[in-house]
Amino acid sequence: MASEFVSKVASYVTFSFDGRARLTGHSSDGRERAVLNYVQQNVQRGNAESVVSAIESFTDRSWMPILGREKGCLLDAAVQKFDPKVALEIGTYCGYSAIRIASKMTKPDSKLICIEMNPHNYAVATAMIEHAGLSSKVIMLRGTLSDLDDSLEEFMIEMTAPYFDFIFMDQFKDCYLPDFLLLQDKGMLGKGTGIVAETIGFAEAQNYHNYLKGHRKELETEIYTSESLLPCKMTVSTYIANRVNLVS
Repeated sequence: MASEFVSKVASYVTFSFDGRARLTGHSSDGRERAVLNYVQQNVQRGNAESVVSAIESFTDRSWMPILGREKGCLLDAAVQKFDPKVALEIGTYCGYSAIRIASKMTKPDSKLICIEMNPHNYAVATAMIEHAGLSSKVIMLRGTLSDLDDSLEEFMIEMTAPYFDFIFMDQFKDCYLPDFLLLQDKGMLGKGTGIVAETIGFAEAQNYHNYLKGHRKELETEIYTSESLLPCKMTVSTYIANRVNLVS
């Protein structure tokens, strides 16, 4: 058990602090393609719930930086709480959380935009979402939020959406606050927008955590702690400030 824990921690450190990943997103070492192959070989196409379960089973044997069962259930509950028609995920990795989000979006014509900067992970996530039968609901974009803000504005206009109803952030942790502020400045947050941020217990996300604590009239926040691997936190915030909408 101890050796398994050490192995998982080592894997986490590799994924989190590989200097090359700053340029391309989470580094790919073959596990992403392996989990996709496992899903394609063992899960019937179009069964999103079984895809999620298969990814979890694979990562029980070969750890990967996904939410996992405990935090995945928290994400499910948040999506159901905010009941979004238009949602955004920043940091899609292999598609696990995107499938969980999209499968819980029940409004007619609802759409989830997913942003992933690593080209290999982008390809895996796209194929994983397609295998889950959710391609018609999920729009994949490759890059960073700052690269793609114009594309997001065009999408919002096309959807006649004043702002995103729900946002899940699981990108580089020190990007949480800059990306949040960019969305705010672009008018893509509105009263009632739900914002979920993963693993903010790590030092890189401290600026975002401090912002949440210092702006309680702007954001109502609940904090959940997970001990599944390393102590980490998930925040579920409701944006309560009035902002100028993108679409009037």
